[in-house]
Amino acid sequence: MIDNNQIRKALQDLREEAGMSQAELAKKLPFTASRVSRLESGDLGLTTEEAQQIAGAIGTPKARDYAAYLSSTWRVLPAPGFNHISRQCLWDAESALQRLDELKDDPDLRNVFLKQVDSCRNALEKAAGFLAETEHPIAFIGSPGVGKTTAICSLANLRDQTEEDLDRQMTLQTGGGRVTVCEVHLRNGGEWAISVDPSSEEEMRQYVAEFCDHVISLTGGKRDGDGEGPGLNSEIDRALRNMTGLQPKKIKVPEGKSRQEDPARELATQFPRKEDLQAQVFTRLDLARRRRTSITFPRDSTMTGHQWLQRTFADINYGHHPEFSLPRRIEISIPTAILDENRMEIRLIDTRGVDEPKAPRRDLQAYLDDDRAVIVFCSSFKDAPGATALDVVERAMAGGLRQSLKGRAALLILPQNAEELKARDPSGAQVGSIEDGRDVKKEQVQTTFSRLGIPELRVEFLDVTKLEDCRETRRALVTIICSLRNRAETQIRTLCETVDRLIANKADEQVRAVFEEVARRIGTWVDSNSTIPAGLPQVEQALLAEMDELRYASSLRASVNRRGDWYNFDYWHGLGYGARCEVVERTEARVRDLKAVVTNLLADPSLAEAHGFLRHFETVVDQAVKDLCETIQAVGEAAFSEQLREDHDYWGRCRDRWGGGSGYKIAIRGWTGGWFSEERRQERREFIEAEMQRRWTDLVGHLNAQIASAKPEGGTT
Repeated sequence: MIDNNQIRKALQDLREEAGMSQAELAKKLPFTASRVSRLESGDLGLTTEEAQQIAGAIGTPKARDYAAYLSSTWRVLPAPGFNHISRQCLWDAESALQRLDELKDDPDLRNVFLKQVDSCRNALEKAAGFLAETEHPIAFIGSPGVGKTTAICSLANLRDQTEEDLDRQMTLQTGGGRVTVCEVHLRNGGEWAISVDPSSEEEMRQYVAEFCDHVISLTGGKRDGDGEGPGLNSEIDRALRNMTGLQPKKIKVPEGKSRQEDPARELATQFPRKEDLQAQVFTRLDLARRRRTSITFPRDSTMTGHQWLQRTFADINYGHHPEFSLPRRIEISIPTAILDENRMEIRLIDTRGVDEPKAPRRDLQAYLDDDRAVIVFCSSFKDAPGATALDVVERAMAGGLRQSLKGRAALLILPQNAEELKARDPSGAQVGSIEDGRDVKKEQVQTTFSRLGIPELRVEFLDVTKLEDCRETRRALVTIICSLRNRAETQIRTLCETVDRLIANKADEQVRAVFEEVARRIGTWVDSNSTIPAGLPQVEQALLAEMDELRYASSLRASVNRRGDWYNFDYWHGLGYGARCEVVERTEARVRDLKAVVTNLLADPSLAEAHGFLRHFETVVDQAVKDLCETIQAVGEAAFSEQLREDHDYWGRCRDRWGGGSGYKIAIRGWTGGWFSEERRQERREFIEAEMQRRWTDLVGHLNAQIASAKPEGGTT
């Protein structure tokens, strides 16, 4: 049911858009101007019939469309708003679903169509659910310092053009990388506001412990980890120092020189025991006072919204705000439409910089798996497509996301200082213009992605100093989102046509024979592929390989300190990814064979009556395979969880290894491999294997159920 207040507001907007006063409208109605006013204000009750009458009297095409909208009856799907971007397509889905409701009890409906009817119904409801939701995240992924935050500020118009320095133009802190302490979301919320998801007290204690380890190592003149990479995450180190008042300070000395004093080192000298130092630092945090999680632009502020956001975000991000704890996610609301798009709720996401491209990152996988999300890989011009983009894409492909990434991923190349002019064409000659340089780079990038098997991946260029680049990139990103929605709309149109054909041919023996032939040929594949090749999954191999590829030992150490739960190296996600890759490898040929069967059926003109359903069946196959991959990933994550998470000896040994000389990664890798090689892990491998087989059998059964009723009695022959 449509909200009555929404109807009043819509009618008022339609009248004002038509340039019509209440008195002029009243002349076309059996109402007085006073009654029109009271109906609009809510002083009088408004019936649907009266609303239709008013819309008809306004008389504009949009008003007549609104009158028709009010007359529609939504019985299956929730009614969308009149201005919903996909309203018409949703109505088509609603109409088809209503027709299916009428069809399900029809005695003339042949058994041959029963499963097809149910399959179409489920697919219509799912596609309609996708379209009904208008929020779409755009996740920007790239290495630290590549320019993600600068790009997001430019695309969201969060910049001060009066400033000459580029970094000072940006409302959010930029410059040099490793500036933002956590993932940041930017959305339209009607007002300037910031919401913070704070770190838990346990997380804070772990950060403090690592900070104290780092500071104690400095007092002895050593680098944390004995030279195996940076000790504490620099963004966390900076925020903790600011929150505790332990920031390094420059002290002037004679002859105009200066030296730096580190209060944290001085505190560590005063309290050399780690437990004592932790107590001192934790007390200084004063977490009891840092309970605030949101803040809104004050209406009486003398600053502009941009200025307020710039200052407040910096205070929270750097740890200067006394009421906020260390954030693990920040959400920013602004009063303007993101990407200048008012029809949808677009969310720009500045992900944490990828400094370990091959590490198991749960946050990135979530966006890769989200069919609503647009993935934007960011790279510099010189290095494009960049190691980060290639590594993340390769991981996604190995995890079965080749089909899912098509049409919703793009590479955003961020040139600076006209460096396109330094490019050389295939002959070795230097290009003559920026556009020529971009064309050369685009061809090189597309060749690289073609080798990976995704030549469709879109390539865009954004020089943030050029307003036209910003406009073009906004349009490109909105186009990608619209293409995702168009895909769902096309699916709904195809399903509606299929439903109409099923209804029209419900008693047709020839059509029944067509569907029986389709069922026979797909059934042959079903009967031959009820299982996958057997084996004992070595899911830890992916985790061990990821340990080998780590750039910084400190990333592994941070995970060990948290028993595997660390955003930049997640043991459990790594194990799940290993299981996922194995099920992809074992099922890939079978899925490919099934798609070949469907392709051949679609190429057969004698089976034209079933082509609409077959196109729908292709979508069902893709979704079923994707669901299988995600399910097996969850199985892989959980299989060893209790045994490994509760193995205090393993985690204690790994924790104690830090600071004991070089070779930390090698030692942890060896102990981890040894843990998984023990005979008692065999039962867990058998569990994963059984789940792979069972889930695959369920998938085949699900696909078979789409066509089962079309099989002639006696089986598939």
